[in-house]
Amino acid sequence: MMSFEQVIDIFGDYLALDTEMEVCKSRYGYIRVEFHGTGELPGYCSGMVCRTPKELFDLLLSDYESYLEIQRTKGRRNVTEEDKNEITALCQSRLEKWEKGNAR
Repeated sequence: MMSFEQVIDIFGDYLALDTEMEVCKSRYGYIRVEFHGTGELPGYCSGMVCRTPKELFDLLLSDYESYLEIQRTKGRRNVTEEDKNEITALCQSRLEKWEKGNAR
């Protein structure tokens, strides 16, 4: 079974790029925090408690997919079929790492 730390490693490059996302350890599991707002100090944030590494993986994979969509479209157009294919391929590499880590 993969650990929380291994899940964070899978998404480490993404988390370094997306300055609105952070993962924090808590007594209840790990919390994915999304900061909202602009500037150095965001106006507010929202969080989701993940009690298992699988919950954290699924949430970060969804966040990563959304991040890639925004990066590709710049928020100015709909996602194309080509965009979807490229995003699926990038997400697939994360899924493969998850499966490989759980096959041990």
